[in-house]
Amino acid sequence: MSDIIQLLPDSVANQIAAGEVVQRPASVVKELLENAIDAGATDITIKIVDAGRTLLQITDNGKGMSETDVRMAFERHATSKIRSAEDIFAITSMGFRGEALASIAAVAHVEVRTRQPENDCGTRLVIKASEVDLQEPVSCMVGTTFVVKNLFYNIPARRKFLKTNQVEQKFIFNEITQIALAHCNVAFSIFVDDSLFAKYSATNLKQRIGAIFGKKVEAQLLPIEGQTSIVAIHGFVGTPEVAKKHSYSQYLFVNKRFFRQKSFQAAIMRAYQNLIASKDFPPYFVFFDVNPAHIDVNIHPTKTEIKFVEEQNIVHLLEATVKHTLGRNNIVPSLDFADDTNYSDLFALPAQGEVNIPNFSVNPHYNPFENEKTEKHRGGAGLYSAPHKQSPQHWEQLFDLSAAQNPLPQQQTFRSALNTEGEKQVHETGTCMQIQKKYILTQGKTGLMLIDIKRAHSRILYERFMAQLQTAKNVAQRSIVPIRIDVTAQEMSVLLEIFPQLTELGFEIEHFGNNTFVIHGTPADIDTAQAEAILHQCVAEYEEGKSLNARERIVRALAQSAALFRNPTMQQSEMQLFLAQLFQCTEHNLSADGKRAIVILDYSEIFRKFNN
Repeated sequence: MSDIIQLLPDSVANQIAAGEVVQRPASVVKELLENAIDAGATDITIKIVDAGRTLLQITDNGKGMSETDVRMAFERHATSKIRSAEDIFAITSMGFRGEALASIAAVAHVEVRTRQPENDCGTRLVIKASEVDLQEPVSCMVGTTFVVKNLFYNIPARRKFLKTNQVEQKFIFNEITQIALAHCNVAFSIFVDDSLFAKYSATNLKQRIGAIFGKKVEAQLLPIEGQTSIVAIHGFVGTPEVAKKHSYSQYLFVNKRFFRQKSFQAAIMRAYQNLIASKDFPPYFVFFDVNPAHIDVNIHPTKTEIKFVEEQNIVHLLEATVKHTLGRNNIVPSLDFADDTNYSDLFALPAQGEVNIPNFSVNPHYNPFENEKTEKHRGGAGLYSAPHKQSPQHWEQLFDLSAAQNPLPQQQTFRSALNTEGEKQVHETGTCMQIQKKYILTQGKTGLMLIDIKRAHSRILYERFMAQLQTAKNVAQRSIVPIRIDVTAQEMSVLLEIFPQLTELGFEIEHFGNNTFVIHGTPADIDTAQAEAILHQCVAEYEEGKSLNARERIVRALAQSAALFRNPTMQQSEMQLFLAQLFQCTEHNLSADGKRAIVILDYSEIFRKFNN
């Protein structure tokens, strides 16, 4: 039998290696930015065209490369960072394995211009599919410029499976954000399709966080600091007030290298226990300085997972440090025993004299579940009887044309008029009662119905928004004062992606530059005062529904975000209208995300409990 094992050609081997290193345009940005940081750059310019498919250009003012080095840099496993296996456990730089440039050159057209400070002339190198096409002297600035064109031009299948431009840009911005946070002393200029997207000046960490995530987050940052013989911890955590429904603002760094570690993330979340809602995520930017010999950064192809020798000890220190910071800033409720006031006198009985028992009357026949007519027939109302209220007259006027065009705050939520079927079902339910501002209890045919107000409201809004998209009819309300909101780079990518659907639903939003948007109008069913919070949560909800089509995702996300959360006290008429709108929905038993909105407490089960 003849031999069948053969060495792969270099071009094929490089493409296979590129499959691990270069997964998408963001991978190229990450590798080139790390090289620029390692070269000592203090000013980096990034240009992105067509989400990186057509062009990615990274220019830095670092130390540059010699004529020989620029050629060697594209050879596989060629690096200036390590000389022996022992050096791997003393790494302090970003890239070190020598795979990045060779992998990029295998799947794209690459051009490099570089010059060292001591040289009067630089070098230009052009590579296509791992083959050097041109190398010549050139006049250029000190530093290095990498131009990567036509990414995956020779791997059509890989190029075909790239996501939309907005999604790919989101991944690119995420990589840039990680590098920019870890290296605040470096200035960054980012251009997207020949327009300036963002510019970050060299500054300190807190100001860099404000430049990326907005001044609102910057104003709510708390510094943390802890140190032992094995690790030094520093950075910032946010107050519970700026916690959001997504984890876009959570970053961990070790020796200025971004990483993800579930045990570290869980430790920080435990420190916020009972301070934020269960599904909220506080922002944090935590840096660990550890001896390189005590970590292994080479266990993952993208180096985002790191193994720590003293992981458990670091986790305990991290949790204690964050708790200490929250307590020191009076975020954690505490009892103050320093007050010398003698409160015992407030409850002491007088030394002499009688204690007068207050007089009050009770109506033993009062039943809160009976209507006013029955109560009136039994005669009189005691101290704990429900106050008599006259039914509102001419309530139909609430739904005329003028009221729809100029809704009052409470009318915004309960707007649509009842049809015959809705009126019938409302009359069948009888009296309603609100429980803890979260549920409505009412009588049904087979049992008591318990309705989750938030879930039910999300169903109402969901079907209303879907109808608006299908009929292209929306009712918008303009804001008297435009609302400015700051978003992260990831949130901005999502907002730009769903812009058409938001416009169809009644939003009037303008991109104000960088990561700032201005809201001029909102759909009539959304409280304008909550527009900023709703949009932030809408982005988070949209990201979670990736299994649905884009239109259904945005409608469901908006309905979930705009649904009542802390519900005001509702009057009988409001609860009646609310239930009528719910019963008109095709799936009134389920919320917008498919969760149960109505629970039936069967009468037979209730009776059985009293027969024991």
